[in-house]
Amino acid sequence: MQILRFAAIPALLGLAPLPQTAPDPRRPTPTFDSVAPKLPALRRPSVLIFSKTNGYRHASIPDAVGAVTRLAKARGWSVYATENAALFNPAQLARFDLIVFASASGDMLTPAQRDAFRAYIARGRGFVGLHAAGDGSHPAWYQALLGYGGYAGHPNGADQFQTADLIVEDRSHPATRHLPPRWRWTEEYYAYGQPVRPDARILARLDETGMRLEPRHRMGDRHALIWWRCEGKARIFYSALGHNPETWRDPAHLKLVDGAMAWAARKTGKGCG
Repeated sequence: MQILRFAAIPALLGLAPLPQTAPDPRRPTPTFDSVAPKLPALRRPSVLIFSKTNGYRHASIPDAVGAVTRLAKARGWSVYATENAALFNPAQLARFDLIVFASASGDMLTPAQRDAFRAYIARGRGFVGLHAAGDGSHPAWYQALLGYGGYAGHPNGADQFQTADLIVEDRSHPATRHLPPRWRWTEEYYAYGQPVRPDARILARLDETGMRLEPRHRMGDRHALIWWRCEGKARIFYSALGHNPETWRDPAHLKLVDGAMAWAARKTGKGCG
């Protein structure tokens, strides 16, 4: 018995063929990894850069991974970049002092991989999330770890990218001490339906004055974009900046990310025991 493919049915009925839709590279089919890569020799401190996308895939990911790699190597740190989530196992994560999510998105980890990641954090290791690492595609447990919830999206169309002031509320942190009190920046600005967790320390927030924002994207003076918090002894840092490739060549932004990494890896700054 011959089995007909669905796509062949219109031709048999004398109808026009169905249009073939090309895959959207920005929305890849979600996958889960089971075979871990073999790690190279790593000196300490060492950084894991993770950019898997089971959600929206940003075109700036290669720029972000490249920039974070250069920053870490300039400090003399070892770096390993991957999109293979099977590396999230106790033995291999133990070889890293810091994990950076470079616009990683979606529900990416199996239950065992999630448990290994949470155990890594429970041991007091560092974590830095960049841009899409704080969007609404992540599971609730992860959003709570990072300190946010109720993702409300961002402006779209002609208003997607706007230039506005970031109000730097804390200029003593290693990530923000180089910034002026008001920092002019162009971005796809994320918004949340609720403020960050009460235990999160806001470093910079958006000044919404004069911006074209829908009501659901307005948070007033609670529109945090850069913050940190402690999860036990672990240092957790998040910045919503970094959608466009050119942001990963901006000196002030690179210095912010470098300071965040140094802080999360416990090489500078205070907090978290």
